[in-house]
Amino acid sequence: MGTYISLSIVPSRISNFEWEQVYDESLKLVNAFPFADVVKGEYFGYELPVYAKAVEKIDPERHWVTRGNLQSKRFAETFTLYRDISHYQSVKLESIQKDIFFEEDRLLIDVFNSKTQGYEYHLYILAIAMLIESRLPSKSMVSGNIDYDQCVKAKQWADQFLSSPIEIPVRVDVDRLLSKSSYVNNEMEQLQFINKWLIAEQEEKFKLIYRHFSRKFFIEWFGNELKAYSSPNQLGALKMLIYFINITADLNDLLDNICKSKYGPQFSDSEIIRAVARTWVCLPREKFSFLDVFAKVSDYPEVMERQFGTVMMDVMLTGREIKTYIPLTEVVQDLEAFLTNTTSDIESMLKQEITKIEDQLLAFHNQIRPALEIKEASTEDKMYLADEDAYLYYDGSTMVLTDEQEFTLKVIAYSIKTFLNREGALKEFLSVPLEKLKLLLAAFVNEKFNMILTEQAWQWIDETDDSLLVRILLVKLIIDDANDLKHLKSHSDVRKAMFENKLLTKIIAVYMDNETKMKEIEKDVSQFDKKMK
Repeated sequence: MGTYISLSIVPSRISNFEWEQVYDESLKLVNAFPFADVVKGEYFGYELPVYAKAVEKIDPERHWVTRGNLQSKRFAETFTLYRDISHYQSVKLESIQKDIFFEEDRLLIDVFNSKTQGYEYHLYILAIAMLIESRLPSKSMVSGNIDYDQCVKAKQWADQFLSSPIEIPVRVDVDRLLSKSSYVNNEMEQLQFINKWLIAEQEEKFKLIYRHFSRKFFIEWFGNELKAYSSPNQLGALKMLIYFINITADLNDLLDNICKSKYGPQFSDSEIIRAVARTWVCLPREKFSFLDVFAKVSDYPEVMERQFGTVMMDVMLTGREIKTYIPLTEVVQDLEAFLTNTTSDIESMLKQEITKIEDQLLAFHNQIRPALEIKEASTEDKMYLADEDAYLYYDGSTMVLTDEQEFTLKVIAYSIKTFLNREGALKEFLSVPLEKLKLLLAAFVNEKFNMILTEQAWQWIDETDDSLLVRILLVKLIIDDANDLKHLKSHSDVRKAMFENKLLTKIIAVYMDNETKMKEIEKDVSQFDKKMK
């Protein structure tokens, strides 16, 4: 699971002159955005890998590399582009394709095929991939976890810096894609073509098939798709029912295709009633409008956490995608016209299923209430974020912390202060001159934690004359190492933020100096220890 951007080319059909031109254009986009690369930096006489602004490298070949965004301080996998096309002509070729994009059998290679994990540099890498496809049509192709809206946004950004505009990739542009399918012989081949090449959400593909193909073909296709499921309540079948209702707003038409069409599946009446209820078509919108917070944001890539969350919600809350509401009485009437059950039986079964759904929604709403409250508390002047972002971007004014996040910092402050007050060899170890402390910190970061920080992080540490801030960072590393917390996300998030966001570390220092707050935390810790015994 992950969020990818891919770019494939046919190196044998690209001249070095063509490739050098598009490479030089790509440098304009690399220079226009704070792409990050890993370079070597010397701090306190110690050589460290650090994130710095990505620039063109000359040796051993001219190329550029990026693996994230300095502004957001989020980093994922590496994307590299070489200026000499022979670099791609000389490596082992990936596959042989025969298709409409490359006109005949051609050997392909992936120039990009890495994860951005949906981080901020995703759209800007996408813009570079789109540039290459635009300048080298029929010789290159963009794919991955992308959609039309993302590509529009990437194009708008890139066009500002280029001498001529770029185009939307063929695989997300329905009209351009269909114009290339003129060679297919019938609707079935055209459908296979769309399924193979179009990059779009499931519902968008469903809409295209409904609107582009003949009614007879669509009904036959729809029925055959449903026949693949033993029950209409299986996830894939339910989604198809929901898409149908969203497009037509006609439950009667759906039931006609399920119950009477010769192409339709053979589902039992009780299974159909249950499935109709589980589409949420007769559930008032206000019952589940709180789920809008999880809706996909147009033109924004999916982060990995959302991909995982979507899978879980598909299983638990499939009906959240419904966009049509039909009152229960009308749903009962429609079902009555096609099924053998009595009106009272249909109504009873629907209400029973709806009650289950409402109970499930209530339980889920209570479970996520803290997250909803954080979102609702945010305004234009005050923004609350999830822990990882809250600590990393906290600025004390616009980006603020919740009470729970502040409590976490107070606990960290208490643990560090307690550690520093201990007598013994470690206290002497931490009493060395400031420059020696900084060298120890660099060694711990690099050799014990393998952390790669930005140049900005090391610069503020290098420039500070506040030995307490350096001790706080060093003790945090010692505590996390001793308690085997290096790979625990909740700790690695705040640990990274303490280095990257100087203000966060200063806040911890302020808490440490506040005797009242430290006594409150000591009391809480004592009460917790008693409960655990």
